Amino acid sequence: MQDATTILANIFNTDNFQFDEVALSVFQFQYTNNLVYKKFVDYLKIDPTTIDSIEKIPFLPIEFYKNHSIIIENAVTEKIFESSGTTGQITSKHLVHDLNLYEKSFRLCFEQFYGNIDDYTILALLPSYLERDTSSLVYMVDDLIKKSNNKNSGFYLNNLEELAIFT
Repeated sequence: MQDATTILANIFNTDNFQFDEVALSVFQFQYTNNLVYKKFVDYLKIDPTTIDSIEKIPFLPIEFYKNHSIIIENAVTEKIFESSGTTGQITSKHLVHDLNLYEKSFRLCFEQFYGNIDDYTILALLPSYLERDTSSLVYMVDDLIKKSNNKNSGFYLNNLEELAIFT
């Protein structure tokens, strides 16, 4: 099994990225180091050594993120993002151990699919999200707005007249 450093190097190696291989390594790592995930896989009576294709990787039900702390053993949580949920519902939680890694992930993903963030103006309309400081979407968009270095990039939810000048 590969260690976390090797897995991360492979995840961010966009020149020679082998999705299936990396996904299988991540599965093995999570099975070994994430107690909740290990218990889930064991409960399903799945032998992790039989997972030889991404189609066989078991996925945790979203309900687990509402009732369990899903994070590798001994990891310190740096940030907790929460789903929006509805009134009275328990929200699911995404525990992030390393915000730098989280940011690198979505920044590189943006760059891979869209190109350099400097080439974009980010006009964000996120109804019912801006009030929530635990929203991962607001966190990502805010970061991309700042990285765009464009004076017109920003959140425009309550500034529709100002937004209209871009049409």
